[in-house]
Amino acid sequence: MDIELGGFNIRLSHGQTCVIKEISEKSGVILTTFNFCWTKENADRDDSFIVGWFADVPGVMYKWDACCRLNRDLSPHWDDRFNSMLSSNSPVTCYFDGADTNRYCWAVSECSKLVEIKNGLRDQTGSLKMNFSFGTKQFTNQYEMEFTLYTDTRLIPMRKAVEGVASWWEEECGMTPLTVPEDAREPLYSFWYSYHQDVNESAVEEECRRAKELGFSLCIIDDGWQTEDNNGSYPYCGDWLPVPSKFPDMASHVRRVHEIGMKYILWYSLPLIGYRSAHYEKFKDMLLRDEPGLSAAVLDPRYKQTREFLIQTFRNALTEWNLDGFKMDFIDSWRESSENVPYNSRMDIPALQDAVNTLMSDIVQTLTQIKPDILIEFRQSYIGPHMKRFGNLFRVGDCAGDYLKNRASILDLRMLMGNRAVHSDMLMMAPFEDPRINALQIISCMFGVMQFSGRLNNLDEKALKMSRFWLNFLKEHKALLQSKNLSTYEAHLLYTWAKAVENDECAVGVYAVDKVVKPDEVSTIYIANGCMGERIFIELSGAYRVVVFDCFGEIQNRFEINFDGVNQLSVPVGGLIEMRKIY
Repeated sequence: MDIELGGFNIRLSHGQTCVIKEISEKSGVILTTFNFCWTKENADRDDSFIVGWFADVPGVMYKWDACCRLNRDLSPHWDDRFNSMLSSNSPVTCYFDGADTNRYCWAVSECSKLVEIKNGLRDQTGSLKMNFSFGTKQFTNQYEMEFTLYTDTRLIPMRKAVEGVASWWEEECGMTPLTVPEDAREPLYSFWYSYHQDVNESAVEEECRRAKELGFSLCIIDDGWQTEDNNGSYPYCGDWLPVPSKFPDMASHVRRVHEIGMKYILWYSLPLIGYRSAHYEKFKDMLLRDEPGLSAAVLDPRYKQTREFLIQTFRNALTEWNLDGFKMDFIDSWRESSENVPYNSRMDIPALQDAVNTLMSDIVQTLTQIKPDILIEFRQSYIGPHMKRFGNLFRVGDCAGDYLKNRASILDLRMLMGNRAVHSDMLMMAPFEDPRINALQIISCMFGVMQFSGRLNNLDEKALKMSRFWLNFLKEHKALLQSKNLSTYEAHLLYTWAKAVENDECAVGVYAVDKVVKPDEVSTIYIANGCMGERIFIELSGAYRVVVFDCFGEIQNRFEINFDGVNQLSVPVGGLIEMRKIY
């Protein structure tokens, strides 16, 4: 049956009830708190609550949500939905106009359980049609809950609207993030695109020496350390022991990397257990589902034995090898699916997302007790507010060689992540590429933390010189580039430029040819040319001393200029303009 309640249409089954408990306003944001009740019979049938509503919102041109990636388009109401749960995505949507102004941003407080979000434009009227729904079976032995809807129609930058949701989750909904060590904000060297599974201790140590010389102090060793199989699938995951032919003494190897001056993060595909792993037989009756395309299955965290095994695995690795962190991969494999094995009495936690929450909480508690500044990396799509409780490095999803997706995803994630460290996907740095073009990769991710994955012994002196110049720039200006005072422009075009401001300095990244940019009128301004044009239009006032660098850090020009409105400055592709105010 459907009921109308305070402007909402609520679909219920027999035995379910819903009331609006409270409507409040805080700093222009409306918070509507629903109280939902249901019976055991409803839970046994997994009856859902569906809450829908319309909004006539002028000015809506584009839409952003936590899993939109490169799409900003409006979709019809019958063709736009996504799921949010602890292990994947975030329940937030923002409609905005062509000036990046928020028109209607909404989110919900339930970020752990499975919630289906539907958005869209009603093609009969032009109204927005939205709803959220959730099943009752996932609330174990619970027959009542409160659920808050957050709506923001303030005409503020859409970035600020989404950042407001992220702050609400952290400050008002109890999803307190894990501490971010300073190392999490340092550019790092990744062995994935450069070596894939072809890693061994000598190759890692030699590359770490080269990476340290270039300016890196942190590395991630990815898939391959635990298997001799190089076919790209996961049949041997789950034992998590170094292959003796590659890493005969992991503790000694990690110590040698530390002596080079590099910290060491190790990759684990946390939920996966390969068909050929030694542990497969032990856990074959405790699997969530099979993933034959990966030559592996997904461990079921609803079993206590499974959780204890994974916790002990990480505890042993940290204490025995003295690692500095973990890259925890594939967490979104713990998703709700019709293929999942149903609950049985041997499981001590009936609901999957509850089990994931318990497991991740216990892993993080175990690791931080041993090493408080432990580094834990997650990637899209496990980027929800609960995941911030468990990780402190959040990386763009795999997008090898994709400048656009890397840039857009970094700037998107920075809206959601608050003060977390947002990392780029690894930069490939093909040795045959023009160094100017490779410089654009670095500039594209300058407002995040760069992960670099070019094999250094294959790069010529020009490529290394370019990389060193930009790496030094990212490190020297880390506080500025990762400042919370970040502004982005033309989100519907995947950000044509962006700027960050901190301590009387401003950094601008330009990603479109002949774009007019407007730096803040501060003492020092840096403008990075992240596009194929060789001029930038700058709207500014005041007198500045200007130095123009190419992508290698070589000075191309010096002059003084009195800005009065829009001025054109020449700068090489992949180059940098440095301006200091004349008082």
